[in-house]
Amino acid sequence: MKRNLSVLKNACIILFLLLSAHFSQAQNNFKVSGKITDDSGKPVDGATVQVKGTSTATATKTDGSFELMVPSERSVLVISHVGFLDRELALDGKSDITLILTPLAGSLEDVVVVGYGTRKKLDVTGSVSSINSEKIRSVPTTNVTQALQGRIAGIEAAPSSFRPGAGARIRIRGNRSLFATNDPLYVVDGIPVTYTIDDINPLDIESIDVLKDASATAIYGVRGANGVVQITTKKGKAGKVTIDYNGSVGFDNMLKDIPVFNGPELVDSWRQAFHADRAYNFAQNTTSPNLYFPDAASDVKLFGGNYYMWEAVRNAYQFRVFDRTTNTYIAFKRATTPEEKALLGNLGLQVLDSVDAYDPSKITSYPWQDEFKRQGVTNSHSISVTAGSDKIRSSFSGSYFKQKGVEYGFDYTRYTVGNNNEFKPAKFITFGNSVSYTNSIQNGTTNMYGNASGMLPISQPYDTAGKFLLYPNGDQQIINAANDVNTVFNQTKVSRIMGNVFAEITFLKGLRYKAVFGIDSRNARQGTFNGAQSSVRQGNLANASHAITNSMSWVFDNLIYYDFKIKNDHSFNVTLLHEMQSLNKQDQLTMSAQNLIFEEQKWFSLQRNNLATVTGSGTYTASQLESFMGRIEYGFRNKYLLTVSNRYDNSSVLAEGKKGEFFPSAAFAWRIDNEDFFRKQQIITNAKIRLGIGRVGNSSIDPYQTNGPLEFTNYNWLNGNAAIGASPLTFPVPDLTWEKTTTKNLGLEFGLLRNRVNATVDIYQSTTRDMLQRLLIPATNGVTYMLVNLGEVRNKGVDISLSTININSKSGLRWTTDIVFSKNKEAIINIDNSPNNNLANLFFIGQPIRVYYNYQSQGIFQYSDTARGGILTDYFRKKLVNYNPATATTRAASLFNPGRIRVRDVNGDTLIDGNDKMILGYDNADWTGSIANTVSFKGFELNFLIYIRKGGMYRAPRPGLVGRYQSNKVNYWTPTNPSNEYQQPTRTSDVPTYWEALGYRKGSFARVRNISLTYRFPASILSKLKANSLSVYINAVNPFLFHKHSDYDPETIPYAEQFAATTNNTGPNSYSFRSMVFGVRIGL
Repeated sequence: MKRNLSVLKNACIILFLLLSAHFSQAQNNFKVSGKITDDSGKPVDGATVQVKGTSTATATKTDGSFELMVPSERSVLVISHVGFLDRELALDGKSDITLILTPLAGSLEDVVVVGYGTRKKLDVTGSVSSINSEKIRSVPTTNVTQALQGRIAGIEAAPSSFRPGAGARIRIRGNRSLFATNDPLYVVDGIPVTYTIDDINPLDIESIDVLKDASATAIYGVRGANGVVQITTKKGKAGKVTIDYNGSVGFDNMLKDIPVFNGPELVDSWRQAFHADRAYNFAQNTTSPNLYFPDAASDVKLFGGNYYMWEAVRNAYQFRVFDRTTNTYIAFKRATTPEEKALLGNLGLQVLDSVDAYDPSKITSYPWQDEFKRQGVTNSHSISVTAGSDKIRSSFSGSYFKQKGVEYGFDYTRYTVGNNNEFKPAKFITFGNSVSYTNSIQNGTTNMYGNASGMLPISQPYDTAGKFLLYPNGDQQIINAANDVNTVFNQTKVSRIMGNVFAEITFLKGLRYKAVFGIDSRNARQGTFNGAQSSVRQGNLANASHAITNSMSWVFDNLIYYDFKIKNDHSFNVTLLHEMQSLNKQDQLTMSAQNLIFEEQKWFSLQRNNLATVTGSGTYTASQLESFMGRIEYGFRNKYLLTVSNRYDNSSVLAEGKKGEFFPSAAFAWRIDNEDFFRKQQIITNAKIRLGIGRVGNSSIDPYQTNGPLEFTNYNWLNGNAAIGASPLTFPVPDLTWEKTTTKNLGLEFGLLRNRVNATVDIYQSTTRDMLQRLLIPATNGVTYMLVNLGEVRNKGVDISLSTININSKSGLRWTTDIVFSKNKEAIINIDNSPNNNLANLFFIGQPIRVYYNYQSQGIFQYSDTARGGILTDYFRKKLVNYNPATATTRAASLFNPGRIRVRDVNGDTLIDGNDKMILGYDNADWTGSIANTVSFKGFELNFLIYIRKGGMYRAPRPGLVGRYQSNKVNYWTPTNPSNEYQQPTRTSDVPTYWEALGYRKGSFARVRNISLTYRFPASILSKLKANSLSVYINAVNPFLFHKHSDYDPETIPYAEQFAATTNNTGPNSYSFRSMVFGVRIGL
């Protein structure tokens, strides 16, 4: 019995185990299949699909598909791939899935343009930074250069102006040349362009890749010294026809007004100026000796000779006037009626007695600035159509852009159309074309807003009857600036065609030949006109000019690519290039005319004006460049990458025997993350070290310079007759060559926290030699200078880029941050192979190229500095330039009176002269950086970008504070306001000697460049509208500026301002504006 029970027990156990095995086998037989793509729909090859908590896994195929047996229909899959965020998916019984992976910030899978080809970012050995179309369109911009501001480490993009159509000044890792250009080379769809890229519609751009070190730019040889900006425009894609529209309207307003004196403040500054010269006496308050009132009698002397000025000032007074008929004083209230004004006008100059009341608020104070500014409006509309198949891909685009400036008389209009086609009739051949046409019109006039800032606030543009006043100040000195809107015109029309055609043939696996021909043709017409009653002509007859410039460049590339592997361990990519370029073939014709009678004709038909003096001139230039380039890229087991290139450029601008130059480079990269020992840790991912060195050139030698160019001149013979002939401008310089820059770069790339953080750090040093300079020579040689290659400049610094994914929750909340930091130190090593400085051009050994050099202000002389109440001790007086005690005058000594500018005696010789000038600061920043954040949640997306510039210097426009002119509002010195900022106002005959020491400021600032809020409509609404995408957005552009000084925007002050004269009757050409932009994007 027991035995039977034992057998039954064992049978039950066996049956249980068999059922368990069967059940377990059933669990493992649940089959899951699907496809993994990226956010653009492209299949993701090699993605890992793993059952969470197990070792069961598989990898996706080239088409993104996979199959996997999972333990349960309730299993959770984990999908991962380098360059993408990990995803988890609960099956919940689903056996067929499609999943989209989200790229990581700064994904190493991104494809970048490296010059004559593309590479995955993880395979790049040089220093290359990129921005895509999403970042470009996130900030509404007028042109391409503005889209780079604050986006890429190592690039400083400052606006050349805030006026419509203006671009930006771009510098990549500092300045390298003293006299040649420091602008980078621009390459559009693989074609180097000679002219500006501001004609390109930013919304037509797919990506911008910036090559920063010589190992990346050496393949462009003599044109790569200042870095390369590669622009790739949008192309057609395979699939059904798609239509995208982007439209916006922006409202622009000045960020801040230039501060100027109002009427009462300006009148007070004049009183102080004349009081300092003992030509005005203030009325002293007997109860408060330090409190002064304006003196009516002195005001009569100061302003009475000018009807308009006196009319404005006397309104502030309540006079007692002596009535001869009754021999009594009559207390008049403020003159309001014509009779009262007439009586005061008749009696005031003779029997004005005293002041009963003075109210400065009654002085006329006209807001001239409001007369010249307005709300600007910017309209932008862009539409693109793409379609394609396996054999044909096409795109068409068109755009309209119109910007009405915030300053009257300025506007910009641009039309663009573009077309890209790619045909693949067979597997071995591909050909296509890319073409764009731009037509733009830029209108301008004089410095309207600046001129308005220089008009006297006590004057008005119109009289009481509304009649225009040509000279509102009544002194025939300053013409009414408002009239320039109707009398001064500056118009530039540009038509431009850029395009290329290409054909690519694959001969066998890995071997390809590609031919590309590109052209850039630009026609520009500029007309200027200055009417007789404009601030330019000041009543003289009108003048005008008309310039026509036709420019064309073309390039023809022959490329051979050979990609192959040896035993899967060794990979080779070989690129060979033969390139021919015609650079800037340009002819220009300019006609100018003086004494125009018929102003309606402006600059048209100038030769038909018989009374006009018409002159004309023309120029023609052309140059050619032939190049050969070879590049080999080698990889070993995807760990060690080596790139070696060499380019030979042969140019027509150089003399025989010196026409050619080699530009070699080499770069090595170590992908540490592919090493076995590195895979054991999970903290750092995607680690790569880069090391590069190379030499590049600067092609800024104009045609014919090596031959000694000629200039036309008149020679007067003894008989008085003049003959036109040609004379040499400089001597021939057969040894003249290009400037050459050698760059060394060490880079590190890595990811942290499963690639939620990606960072790139580059340390670099570049040295530029053979700098192009003008060497001054004695005029007895027949010429005054000759071109030579002398000098050396060095740049060194660090670029840091950091991208983070701060939040990426299952609820849909996503927050990413991009941080950019750049620090560059620039120094002149030598100028003429000697330790000498060049004071004429402000070049100093060991200093940056652009410095601020002048006297250093130490404030204003105060009464506490004097030994006697009025004049300083002889110690200070002797600091006057060329001081001679025997001939010293009171006026000369008064330059050191209280209220005058005090400058530093640098060398301590008690003499203030040119030897006491010093370097005050630099145009370059100590460092720049930006922080960009993107927060998205359930269709909403918030973006904002903050740009920071630390250090540097600028020179604010200096107020005149001289004579009877308007001035920028400053805190000036008076006996009752002992300011230490600006000196006491002076009369015209006593302009202060050291006025040039003022206005220098630190250039640090922080600017919020953009705040944007976008809402993307959900699929439920899109399906009803039969649309692929729909979003609306609002952008605030340049909404906030944080700077120590509240008057000027440091980004609007050019370096050349330090050489400008003091501001008397003309305000500065300096303003910025903020914009509110409303837009919509639709995809069909």
